[in-house]
Amino acid sequence: MSAGLEIRNLVSGYGELKIIRGLSLSCEPGQITVLLGRNGAGKTTTLKTVAGLLPAKEGEVLVFGEKQTGTAPKRVAAGMALVQEGKRIFRARTVEDNLRLGAYLQRRQRGFVDEGIESAYTRFPILKGKRNQAAGLLSGGQQQMLSIAQALMPKPKVLMLDEPSAGLAPAIVEEVFGSISDLKADGLCVLLVEQLIDNSLAIADRVAVLDRGTIQLESAVSELASWDVLREIYLGADVHVEKP
Repeated sequence: MSAGLEIRNLVSGYGELKIIRGLSLSCEPGQITVLLGRNGAGKTTTLKTVAGLLPAKEGEVLVFGEKQTGTAPKRVAAGMALVQEGKRIFRARTVEDNLRLGAYLQRRQRGFVDEGIESAYTRFPILKGKRNQAAGLLSGGQQQMLSIAQALMPKPKVLMLDEPSAGLAPAIVEEVFGSISDLKADGLCVLLVEQLIDNSLAIADRVAVLDRGTIQLESAVSELASWDVLREIYLGADVHVEKP
């Protein structure tokens, strides 16, 4: 069986500057892989390149064995979705308008879109009561929920999330991470980029550490005897990370 998402020898960057240098990584259906790395390590560059927002200089991206070479809209149609950092929603539009825009490529399939909206309200009940409210009036946590719900509207096979905890209160972070964990039951392949290490590893099946443009460590979370190696590669020896 092919991996849900497979990245092979990816090289990417901006102009002549190479940020990602031969990165290889895979993610299985029904699992969460968390990608860790220092600030500036290239985590966001990786997600943008995989999603087709940034062209790859070398390498391949495959979804269930099918090579992806098109731009972002074509990759959405192929089953990929990216929730970018910063809760990028349409703030002046209503919650429900945002959901419908998430299924823009399927806009002529009314049953498909309506089913997706009801699924979003089931997953995030707080959004249903605010369906006619401008998205910009939602709290930060609610906006993040809407961002995720919007990305799920086309029913992707692969979901990538870039720093979903950014700017959220601790109690809301727990709720958002619980919702992300629930996606495994839907069979999604989830690639998560995060700074909150403990929260991420608590829900992740696999962990990969990015440094100097390549993956320095990739392992099942359950197989890590300790998290010292994460501290050494990513956090620095003076930062304590507890294994639950």
